[in-house]
Amino acid sequence: MNGERASTIRRVLLGALTCLAAVALLAPPAVADLPDTSSPVLSLDRFIRTRPFDGTSISARDAEGTAYVPADDSLWLVGDNGRSAYEVNPYTGALKRVIDRAAFEAAPRFGGGGTAGPDRTGDLESLAYDEDSDVLYAFSGTCCTTSAQPTAFRLTRVGGDLQVDSYQPLPSTADYTAAAWSPTDDTVIVGKGRNLRTYEYASNTSGSTFRVKGLSGILGLDFSLDGADLMAVTSAERMFRVRWATKRIVSGWNLDLTPFGVRDSRGVEVIPQQGGGFDQLYVYDGYDARSNTDPKKYAVFVFDVSGSGGGGGELVGNPGFEVNTFGWKAGGVATLSRVAGGHGGSSSARLSNDGSTNGNCLLNDSPNWVGNTASGTYTASLWVRGDSAGATLKLRLREYSGGTLVGSAHISSVSLTADWQQVTVTLTPQSPGSTTLDLNAYVPSAPPGVCFYADDASITVA
Repeated sequence: MNGERASTIRRVLLGALTCLAAVALLAPPAVADLPDTSSPVLSLDRFIRTRPFDGTSISARDAEGTAYVPADDSLWLVGDNGRSAYEVNPYTGALKRVIDRAAFEAAPRFGGGGTAGPDRTGDLESLAYDEDSDVLYAFSGTCCTTSAQPTAFRLTRVGGDLQVDSYQPLPSTADYTAAAWSPTDDTVIVGKGRNLRTYEYASNTSGSTFRVKGLSGILGLDFSLDGADLMAVTSAERMFRVRWATKRIVSGWNLDLTPFGVRDSRGVEVIPQQGGGFDQLYVYDGYDARSNTDPKKYAVFVFDVSGSGGGGGELVGNPGFEVNTFGWKAGGVATLSRVAGGHGGSSSARLSNDGSTNGNCLLNDSPNWVGNTASGTYTASLWVRGDSAGATLKLRLREYSGGTLVGSAHISSVSLTADWQQVTVTLTPQSPGSTTLDLNAYVPSAPPGVCFYADDASITVA
């Protein structure tokens, strides 16, 4: 019997090991994480629109905190005006679910007690996801009434979804504008101003404050997936990378977000890129003064980061018209459409004069991809072609302060042919930090019919 039992155990163990080996072979390769470089280069990949979320009539009413939940492949967003949390697909921007204020207000106190009520839900500021415990934490602060009570909420998994299950009251001085879970320390890190500290929900205790030299105005935190680095965004619209073991900013990782149009960086997330490559950086923008019709209002800016030292950051968020014509509009007599066949991809933009008389046929970036200029030289380019040779296309880059043109327009031109060719123009802003750039391509006095095709737009600054 003992021999048979031992043989059975060996067969079971062998089978288990075989299964584990098969799983290991099928498992995806490790994520690339962030590039190891002192000369990082950001490029804007796309926006995630929240007003409204794609395919819905639901809109975020503010932008504050973010968290990424790998178990669901979900990006979570919170804002104080809406008193709600939004679960979003980080790759498509599709809204998965909303947890509204009623769920937060109804949360019981951890360990027993009354419900949270409205005074604890009015200032949802930050989020942190504990991957080891599969728990999402949401922190509310002291804005914007005297009755606001700082609070930590806990969301745990119920029926497959994260749901609000309890709250803990925080000290009246607590106002955690940023939070993240540290994989290496297995604890939540919260931040405000220059100060960082640990927080433990079950005991409702905070550790002593500590600082990272050069880091202030902290509004968003997240750790790289291996826990080695802390990413932070600040009130100066800067993004930093901090080596967590030494608590020092990594050389070169003090990145200006304003050339991309970020006006109020509130949250940052490190999220794996589909198809491989370095992780992408998601920055939630809480700038309130944008028009309600501006697609960048409370948008999430998605950045690629590379280790190359030159070339500037690509500032155009929809350069190839592969999905839609977001960020572009037609002017003059033109109509704009997305058509098959492009220079560097499967699609391009087509400008047509659908009228019966000649007129200016224009493609314009709207809203302007460069919403706030930086010092340096901007280079804009566009690949263009016509149905036939003959027409002249002009590419124009102009600097504006409000509605006033600053200096003269910079213009380059090409004679269109049926083949793709690139046209390029450069401009050095006269008033960096206070102006915008307007880019447009046009064929003057275009006859009825197709005016031109456009693809692979680019704006960089160096």
